[in-house]
Amino acid sequence: MDVIKRNFFRLLRSGTFGDKEAVEPMSAWKWERLYHISLMHGVAAFVADGIRRHADDFFLQIPPDMMRNWENTVAETEEENLRLNRQIAALFTLLNKEQLRPILLKGQSMNELYDNPLHRKGGDIDIFFPYAPQANKADKWARKHGNDISEEEHYILKYKWNDVRIDHHYRLQKLTNPRLNKRLQDIIKTDINCCDSSYILIEGTKVEILPPTLLLLFIMIRIVRYILNEGISLKQIIELGTFLRKRGDKVDFVKLQSWMEKLRMQWMARLVGSMLVKYFGFSIEEIPFMNGISDESVSKIIEDVLQLGDSHNDVWYFTQGKNIFVSTSNSSAMLWQIRHSVKYMKYYPTETVTNFFTSFAHSLSHIEE
Repeated sequence: MDVIKRNFFRLLRSGTFGDKEAVEPMSAWKWERLYHISLMHGVAAFVADGIRRHADDFFLQIPPDMMRNWENTVAETEEENLRLNRQIAALFTLLNKEQLRPILLKGQSMNELYDNPLHRKGGDIDIFFPYAPQANKADKWARKHGNDISEEEHYILKYKWNDVRIDHHYRLQKLTNPRLNKRLQDIIKTDINCCDSSYILIEGTKVEILPPTLLLLFIMIRIVRYILNEGISLKQIIELGTFLRKRGDKVDFVKLQSWMEKLRMQWMARLVGSMLVKYFGFSIEEIPFMNGISDESVSKIIEDVLQLGDSHNDVWYFTQGKNIFVSTSNSSAMLWQIRHSVKYMKYYPTETVTNFFTSFAHSLSHIEE
């Protein structure tokens, strides 16, 4: 790992978990590179928190114009979070009056985990409707009050409300392997029905979130889906670690372990846990689902997953030319996808195979008629 990445992780660990390890001296160009890496992974405000904690570090010599970039990024992140909080409070007040039981996913539901809640980079507002009648009613409400409606993704209705992108989810999460996905949907349905609801306050408004154990499973599957398809952002790994430290005492790890066994994702969970151990100073005892350190090959895979260099998120759709032959729009991206899938066969064979062919079929769907 080069000095840019070493300092990046030191400052990120400091900004998120309070660690303080002296930084190494770097040139202005390298500090610029570190800034762009933090933007790429959506953690710039957290790294800025780390910089503030290292203010007395002799080798923290960041050029003034670069510090202004950090300060501007932090201010923009805070402003966007405040705007999203106001919109969530208003939207959930309306949806609750309609008795739709909206459950907030991702985004703002995770902000309270952090020492600086406004420093987690936000995005869309994602809402889960666990029951079909309420989901259908929410669909009608969105069509009446929203605009720019889109249903391109299965089980998701996208629209804009008060200039904010809202996603209505009618399925919490999915796997591409049919048998595993059925087990997952049964787990979600049972846990939503049997467990007490969990709530947080946003701008004084009571907002429902997922129960702790189900939420941890959701975080894990979301990470797995990203790993298999496009690589993972460090923001998600940090979120997992922060959740374990802040809400881990509310999780039923016996139940979580049984779910992971049913979904055949124990090895992938160990891989994810290894990232927390290797890059964020977690102990094995802090990650109950790890059951020991993964083998030595994990280090190389983690380096690939984190993708601290240029992004590899190239789209490999297929198009049909004037003749009968079909070709990919990006052959290098397709080859990357094949190699990428092979790497994870060991960790999640049942899902990796079906995920690849599902992605392949999705790409073929882009062929013009």
